[in-house]
Amino acid sequence: MRRILKAMLMLPLALALTLAQAQTILAARVNGSGISQEQLERSFDEELKQRKLNLLQIRNPERVKQMKRAVLDRLIEQELFWQQAQVAGTVASPQEVEQAYQSTLGQFKSKERFEQRLLVEGYTPESYRLLVKKQVSATKYANSVGAKEAIVSDQEVHQFYLDNPAKFRRAQQVRAHEIVLKVAPTANDQERAAVRSRAEKLLKAARAGENFEKLARENSEAPTRQWGGAMDPFVRGQLAKPVEDAAFALAAGQISDVVGTPAGFHILKVEAIDAEVVIDEATARPRIRTFLEKRKADAAIEKETERLRKAGKVDILLPL
Repeated sequence: MRRILKAMLMLPLALALTLAQAQTILAARVNGSGISQEQLERSFDEELKQRKLNLLQIRNPERVKQMKRAVLDRLIEQELFWQQAQVAGTVASPQEVEQAYQSTLGQFKSKERFEQRLLVEGYTPESYRLLVKKQVSATKYANSVGAKEAIVSDQEVHQFYLDNPAKFRRAQQVRAHEIVLKVAPTANDQERAAVRSRAEKLLKAARAGENFEKLARENSEAPTRQWGGAMDPFVRGQLAKPVEDAAFALAAGQISDVVGTPAGFHILKVEAIDAEVVIDEATARPRIRTFLEKRKADAAIEKETERLRKAGKVDILLPL
């Protein structure tokens, strides 16, 4: 389910507590029910925290505006689903509300700290339970909408497997460490030869048994030096061709010759060569079905959101 639906049930307490606090300035009105500007701002702050962003890092005002509008749209969706849950009879049971309530309480070291936090935010345990009831009910309604459409046939699964071969194949890949000595683009032949000479000395030391990772940390000029030269696993087509050709020609444990590229000189030590992996259809089938079911459910929920917005009266009261 989309992130908004996951978030409905277990909103961070600081965010959730603001939902019942009446504000004189509204960001939106959904069929007569207001969404406060304060509620929007708190929700936006939580969005930034989840994405590990600082508002000062977002220098484009238009991007900030777009992000804030997306948050407001999610709040509107939540309110629409809560309202429709009451119509459709998918209001959360007392047991479901209590389970969600206890789950949030469990995030605190003690019941006393939890209830103190409620009081600070202007809530009692009873009024917070009412908020949880709305959140759980909205989620139940959204899930019921998605479940009706999340039906995937065996033929659809089979066709997806046929249409997306790259998703079920991992080409042969190499895991290796590297030492890289860079050469400036403006370097002349003599300067380039001097760098190569340094690389040859490092190669000789590595083949003589010196620890390759130690040599990389002390001499390499690539970012991978901090990890002892450890590279991400790579397949053909990802690196400079001379480097790839050298890597794929080696066996596990072997060290390459000095490899020259326009960027500099490279020495590789291959740690392992992972064979090509092809996932057969029978193995992939459960994952494909889950993916297609989720895609259909998301589309159905999106369609229902649009229907409810068109059928009701949603007013955006801020310039977003």
